[in-house]
Amino acid sequence: MSKEQTVRPARHYINGSFRDSADGGVFDVVNPATEEVITVAARGQVADIDSAVDAARGAFDDGAWSRAPAAFRRKTLFKAADLLEARSDEIMHLQTLEMGGPIGPPHPGPHPLVERSAWNLRFFAEEQELAGERAYNRDDNLLTYTMSDAAGVFGLITPWNSPLMLSTWKMAPCLAYGNSAVHKPSELSPLSMGVLCEVFEEAGMPAGVYNVVLGHGREAGAPLVEHPDVLGVSFTGSPATAKDIAGRAAPTLKRTSFELGGKSANIIFADADLKKAIPSAAMGIFMNSGQACIAGSRILVQRSIYDDFLKAFTEVAAAWTPGNPLDRTTRMGPLVSKGQYDRVMGYLDIARDEGRILFGGGRPEGLDKGYFVEPTAIVDASPDARISQEEIFGPVGVIIPFDDADDALRIANNSDFGLAGYIWTGSQDTAHYMSHRLETGMIWINTGFNRDLRQPFGGVKESGLGREGGELSRHFYTTTRFASFPLTPR
Repeated sequence: MSKEQTVRPARHYINGSFRDSADGGVFDVVNPATEEVITVAARGQVADIDSAVDAARGAFDDGAWSRAPAAFRRKTLFKAADLLEARSDEIMHLQTLEMGGPIGPPHPGPHPLVERSAWNLRFFAEEQELAGERAYNRDDNLLTYTMSDAAGVFGLITPWNSPLMLSTWKMAPCLAYGNSAVHKPSELSPLSMGVLCEVFEEAGMPAGVYNVVLGHGREAGAPLVEHPDVLGVSFTGSPATAKDIAGRAAPTLKRTSFELGGKSANIIFADADLKKAIPSAAMGIFMNSGQACIAGSRILVQRSIYDDFLKAFTEVAAAWTPGNPLDRTTRMGPLVSKGQYDRVMGYLDIARDEGRILFGGGRPEGLDKGYFVEPTAIVDASPDARISQEEIFGPVGVIIPFDDADDALRIANNSDFGLAGYIWTGSQDTAHYMSHRLETGMIWINTGFNRDLRQPFGGVKESGLGREGGELSRHFYTTTRFASFPLTPR
């Protein structure tokens, strides 16, 4: 029997124990590389959400975590980070089975995605311990000091495209500052969260602090958002779902933080270092099969180098050959699901009407099973075309020429989205000019995606509401109060 065939069913984790759904419901977990059912997962409903929120509320009120010394929470989260890294191979195997991301070449230590997940835990564990309060002396007759305390129970709703890393990005600050959480991961990636539950338990986190309910958005996500004991919701996903969440959260005035989609511009000037810019542009749209919110899916190239760029980009893209994601040499796996495959293929049909397919545009030869799509580039499409405006979430880049900086800004800012932007230029003046005028929440200059966790993560327009990262996460996940008393003037 293969390792894939022995995957155990995924279950909810509530109040420190794994359990089935209250009504016994399950759903199939499908391997997107083979289209085969590999196991089942518990299908959460209102009753399961109620149990999880009750457990989280009880744990918060008990105070063993919410009022524990910051040093205890730091020690627990650091131990959890160590345990995550120790189980790196297991986690990555499960993630590859559930969502198709390539497992990648062997690493001397933990896989980079697991290493980053552990970093999330360690960073916020330290931030919450080192963060100080503020005190104000008004005219030497009134002293006021602030207090930032754990706020309560939060609902965390996370996507499938990097299950562990994007989950720890939310739960690390939520838990570090003393809150309890009910986590609803995507139904497309329910497997790897079980390891995280085991890790938190082994690290010594009290029961009920972290809970997981698996299932679909309407059945489990909606009642989580609407539950009266849930203080706030942090969500990563589509703008349409965020608007639905906002409507459900409004009656109880819940806090919300939304990190949504993107149609990010990767702007390449003629004076850029093309030996770095071109491979980075390919990685920016083909990594994870283009299933990334920050993917550079609009590649803007200065007209004077446009033809040369197309030739070089085609050569570089040839290295992104789709294949079995469990093969250590594979760089690009399948899309996550049949629904996502059909969506991307539908956009490729649109692209044939709105522009010209430079390369790719179909199912890779020899891969008759699995939700595979070739790395694809579209040219000769208007910046206003659907293919240039709508988020595809697949390995499909639209390459658009521009004349000068102002023309590039006009094209780049002509979007309902505003999550990320990339600028490649040898001119500091150009980089400065562009970064101040590009309508995005995050901008990288002469580099691909690279993070400092102290920086604000989030977008503008349809790409999100709110910011997370560093002290901004602390503001979202804590309640700040002040105490004031009179002084005798010196």
